[in-house]
Amino acid sequence: MISRRRMISALAATGAVGAAAACSPSGSGDSGSGSGSGKGGKSLTFRLWDDTAKAAYEKSFEAFEKDSGWKVSIDVVAWDDYWTKLPLDVASGDAPDVYLMNSANYVQFQEAGNLVAIDDAVDGADKDQWQKAVVDLYTRDGKLWGVPQLWDSIALFYNKELLDAEKIDPADLSFDPSKDSDPLREAGKALTVDKEDRHPGDKGFDADSRSRFGFNSSCDRQAIIGPFLASNGADWENDKDQYAFASKEGIATFQYLADLVNKDQIAPDAADTNENGDLCRDMFAQGKLALFQSGPYSLSAIDEAVGDSFEWGIAPMVAGPAGAKSLVHGVVAVGNAKADDDQQEGIAKLLTWLGSADGQRPFGEMGVSFPGNSDVQDTFVNYWKDKGQDVSVFIDAAKDPAPADTGAKANAGLTAAMPVFQEIFIGRKSAKDGLPEAQKAGNEAMK
Repeated sequence: MISRRRMISALAATGAVGAAAACSPSGSGDSGSGSGSGKGGKSLTFRLWDDTAKAAYEKSFEAFEKDSGWKVSIDVVAWDDYWTKLPLDVASGDAPDVYLMNSANYVQFQEAGNLVAIDDAVDGADKDQWQKAVVDLYTRDGKLWGVPQLWDSIALFYNKELLDAEKIDPADLSFDPSKDSDPLREAGKALTVDKEDRHPGDKGFDADSRSRFGFNSSCDRQAIIGPFLASNGADWENDKDQYAFASKEGIATFQYLADLVNKDQIAPDAADTNENGDLCRDMFAQGKLALFQSGPYSLSAIDEAVGDSFEWGIAPMVAGPAGAKSLVHGVVAVGNAKADDDQQEGIAKLLTWLGSADGQRPFGEMGVSFPGNSDVQDTFVNYWKDKGQDVSVFIDAAKDPAPADTGAKANAGLTAAMPVFQEIFIGRKSAKDGLPEAQKAGNEAMK
């Protein structure tokens, strides 16, 4: 599956899903900015994978360097190379002093003793303002292993003109696999049309000539699979970091999502969405998809592509019987525990700065993403308010999130399970048959 190009979803343990969260972000892989040393020859190296965030970090580090005397050199390594180069650099002793980390990979570095314990290195009241869902995600063995930087959650993008025409309130949408129908399915049918403006269920409806779809039910771990599972009361993992999604509730959820594609015919064909993780986003921007459940990582692309074509907005994600349960993923900055002793002072200072409101303010002001420090999250809200969108719904979604992947080999597990998930969505396997197979394959890969 083609990866989505987005910063935050790299946060996610979404594997080959298309993130993400979330799913590789953009990044040219060119080596960074900044050279030389600060006062007394004190210098630090900082690594990230995305050029789109580089400018915000440069602005942040300008103030840090003036205040601390430590010079920071930025190294950008493209996502496709990041997770192969980093372990080699760590093993050879050439790892950067501070670098960005996602939830799918941090455990293996933490278990090997390569990460600085944030509780021991960072002081100050700012820690109380860090996004709790991200703090929880990176807390293991009683300690926190990364400073929250950027995060995302899930909400529902909607085409206001299309929904108004059908008198649909996006805030009222919900799903329930145990029932024959529900508000999401009914809205999806009303919003899906073929070339003759017929809806699914109408006499003569031609699914092959659909010109508009209702909802983006697709094999997307972060925006669809995870939230729908949790909202239907299904677990993703058990307390041993093993997959547990092949439960009664999990099977019902997957079959429901696949039926939206193949039975109800309100979602794009999985043969297409399995191959292109950006397809639904692009269809929404073209006015061909009325409801698009996704994260703030889709904001810029949608805003740029839609322009003045139609009016759109953002509502809470679709809720299930257990309520609305968004996945929340976050990128953190981690410290190199194996760096020389004379670097540890600078590493601690930089981690402290990166957790502060002043250190993170450029992330929101420049529209990169939600900062991990809640004191400056309004900068990102205001950035989008100026563009006519209320993104505070993402903040609300992060208050009661679904559990995310935390195992040391989460990427390997999802990579093994994902092809079976795709077979379910495309209709070649039932959820009853396919989900136990996916769970077994994933758990075997994580051993």
